[in-house]
Amino acid sequence: MTRVTAAGLVTVTMVRAWDPAGPEQAGRIEFAIVLDPQGHPDVQAWLDDPAVWPARRVEGAGTSQPGDVAHDEDGWQLRFFPGDGPDPDMPVHRLCHIEGGLRPGEVLTLRDPDGRDESWRVVGVTPRDG
Repeated sequence: MTRVTAAGLVTVTMVRAWDPAGPEQAGRIEFAIVLDPQGHPDVQAWLDDPAVWPARRVEGAGTSQPGDVAHDEDGWQLRFFPGDGPDPDMPVHRLCHIEGGLRPGEVLTLRDPDGRDESWRVVGVTPRDG
């Protein structure tokens, strides 16, 4: 596993804002990111950090899928891998409507690789361990 080196990394935890399967089936997404003082993702911190910022999707049944966080000219993205290792060719999930920052209670859109939008609520922002 790649060690994360950026100072100020937090773990953002999100759950679906509405899930037709119900709360007992709903999963969550957790990802590491550096936030500026206003709670917005810090692009410069990502550019300066040579390490991978990890992400993880946890299904309602408790199964976990590893991933990572990236930034490009179209904004912030999350990728989730079917196996244990990264795959640079995996399609991305775009984080949209994050103008309000990544703070508990904020709702944002996650656009899946097929172009479908889902609403997700930030439920936690916690400091990361080492």
